Amino acid sequence: MTDVAYILAELGAGLVAGVRGDQHGVVESVFVHEPTSASTPPDGSIVVAIGYPPDQARRLQTDARRTGARAVVLKGRQTPDVDDDGPAVIAIDPAADWVDVLALLRLALTHTEGISQADDPLFALAEALSGMCGGSIVIHDAAWQLVAHSGGEITDAVRTETLLARRAPSAAVEALRAGGVVKRLQKGELIHLDAGEIPGLSERYAAAVVVNGQLVATLWVTPSGVLAHGDILEGLRRAVDITMLALLRQATVAAASLGRSQGRAFAGLLSGGHTEHLVARQLQVDETTSFVLAGLRPIASDAAERAGAARRLLSLAQNYCEAYGVTALAASAADTTFLLFALRTEGERSSALRVVTDMHSRLQRAAQHRTMVSGTFHMLSEVPATRAVVEDLLSLAERRGWSGLTDSDDVAATWRLEQFREIALAHPALFEGPGMRLLEHDRAHDGNLLKTLRAYFAAVGDVRAAGAALGLHYNTVRYRLRRAAEVADFDLADSDQRLLTELQVRLLTGEDGGSDAY
Repeated sequence: MTDVAYILAELGAGLVAGVRGDQHGVVESVFVHEPTSASTPPDGSIVVAIGYPPDQARRLQTDARRTGARAVVLKGRQTPDVDDDGPAVIAIDPAADWVDVLALLRLALTHTEGISQADDPLFALAEALSGMCGGSIVIHDAAWQLVAHSGGEITDAVRTETLLARRAPSAAVEALRAGGVVKRLQKGELIHLDAGEIPGLSERYAAAVVVNGQLVATLWVTPSGVLAHGDILEGLRRAVDITMLALLRQATVAAASLGRSQGRAFAGLLSGGHTEHLVARQLQVDETTSFVLAGLRPIASDAAERAGAARRLLSLAQNYCEAYGVTALAASAADTTFLLFALRTEGERSSALRVVTDMHSRLQRAAQHRTMVSGTFHMLSEVPATRAVVEDLLSLAERRGWSGLTDSDDVAATWRLEQFREIALAHPALFEGPGMRLLEHDRAHDGNLLKTLRAYFAAVGDVRAAGAALGLHYNTVRYRLRRAAEVADFDLADSDQRLLTELQVRLLTGEDGGSDAY
C-alpha cells in the first residue's frame, strides 16, 4: 500500500505548490473527478479534481472526509486553506499537465486497480456531441488526423474526403491557415464559417481544445438546421470541455502502457512541464545525471508530407530502441523527434553518439531526415533549453545544406557565428566598414574580392593555399588582396582591422563564399 507522503515524494517538489492535511492515509486507487461528475469517489482513493478552482479546496476536503477518500489533488499556486486533521489536499502547479500527474500517480500506486472511471469510445462521444451541437461532428487531432466522427446525412466535399483519407484535406487546411482561422482557433475563439468561405466547405462551426497553451484537437460541426446560431455556439462551448476531459481520460488509460507513459512524460518535459521526476524514474537515474538530446527532423518541403514523416520517425525510433535494447526516451515536438539518453559514465556520450549514428543510418531509408546531437548537459530541467539549441542547429543545417548526422560539438563555432550574424542583422551599423565596402564594390563591378578574402582567411593567410582553393595563381590572389585593401581602405597588417574585416567577410558571405548571405 502507498501513503500520501510517498505520493508527494513521487510528484516531486517541482509539481507540488503546497499541501495541508493528513499525509499518513493509505491510498488504494485514483479517482478522476470533474464538476459534472455524479459518481462518488471510493473509500481509500486519491481524488484528482480536474476543473476545480483553488477556492473549492475546503469543500473538496469535506467531501473526501465524507466518502473516505484519502487525499485530493487540484491546481493552485499556494498551500490550500483547509483543515490540518482532514484528508490531505495537494495543490499542484497550474501549468502542469493532468496526464503527467496521473501517470505519476499510477506509478506510485503499485498495487492500484487503476483509474475508477471508464472511458467512452471517442466515436460514441462524437455521436453524443452531435445532438448537443445540432449537426454532424468531426474531431481532428493537432496534426489534422481524424480522431472520430458522428453519423449523419449532412456532408460536403471536404467532409467526404476527410472520412475517406482519415485526415483533413491539405488544401482545406492551408486555406484555413491563410484565412487566419487556425490562429483564431488557437486563441480559443468559436468559429462560424459561411458556406463557400473555404473552397469545398459548407457552413461550419468550429472550436479548439487547447491544453496548457497547446492545441490538442479541433471540433467541426456541420449544422443540420435544428438549432439556432446561439444554441450551436453554446453547445460547442460545452462540447470543448467534454472533449478535453474525454481525451484526457483516454490519454491516461494509454499511459498505462510503459512506452506511452514514458513518451508522454518526456514530451511534457520538452515543452517545459514539470516532469523531471517521472523522466528520471523512467531512465532509472538521478535528475542531475548527465544527459544528451538528439533531434531527428524530416527532409520534406510539403507540410503534410513532413508531418507524416515526423510521425513515422517517432514510431521507428521507438521500435529501434525496443529492438536493440537501447535505454532512451522518445517523443515528438512540432516536426522533430527527440531522444533523451542518460550518461551514467564519462565515456557514454560516445556510445550514445554511435547509437544515434546507427539509428540515423537505418531510419534514413524509411524517412529521409537530418539528425543533430546536443552537447552534454547535467540536469533534466535543462531539457527545454537544450531542445531549443538542437532545433536552432537543425535549422542551421537546413540552411547550410548539411545532410546526415551532425554532432553539435563539431559545429559549435559555426553556430556562434550564426548568432553573431543575427545580432549584426538586428544592428546594421555593425556591418559598416571594410566588409560592406567590399560587398558594394563586388555588386557594382561583378567582382569577387569578398570571396578571395574569405579563402585567404580560411587558409590562415597562406596565399598559395587560397589560390589552390580558388583555382587561381597565388600572384592573382596577392593582386586581389592589394586591390581589396585599396577599395575597402583597411590594412591586413593591423590586427584589429584584420579581425574586423574577417568577421564582416564571414557574416556577409554564404557557406560557398558568395555574397548572398546578406
